[in-house]
Amino acid sequence: MSRIFAALFLCLTFAPSAHAQSLDCASATGFTQRICEAPELIPLEEERRQLVGELQFIDSAHPAIQAESSFMASQEACADAACLAAGYAQHNQTLREALAETQLAPAPELVEAPEQTPPPAIAPRERDNTRSAKLDDAPSGGLGDYLATILIWLATLGIAIWLVSAAGRARRADRGE
Repeated sequence: MSRIFAALFLCLTFAPSAHAQSLDCASATGFTQRICEAPELIPLEEERRQLVGELQFIDSAHPAIQAESSFMASQEACADAACLAAGYAQHNQTLREALAETQLAPAPELVEAPEQTPPPAIAPRERDNTRSAKLDDAPSGGLGDYLATILIWLATLGIAIWLVSAAGRARRADRGE
């Protein structure tokens, strides 16, 4: 049993991190290498990436997103880290303003639907005191829902069988069999 926990621990330890570093300086080339050579630029680039991601989530067609290619071209033309830092500072400020503008923009007004008459009320059925289920009492679901449920149950059963067999093998190995 302890081997199972050890294997699970190792799997979780070496699993890829969900929040990995956004800038890979180990394999950087070209423009990214220039950023990595000036460590003060790395936080600016990471902030730019975060702001662009947030703005794309809200409005992927925002003009500030469309201006990314011209920003990158202007940064490519910079000769030193001071020029790059100034460009990043100005661009990140533009992105922050665009993000604040989209977050503070009022929601579009909803057009009120004309008042409709409610559907006629359905009288409740009289039920007998038997506990038999009727076909129309079951929740409706499509074929995909049933197949997904069956697949989940089969996967769970497979994992349970694998864990039981692994525990049995570990016990036999501990006993020296």
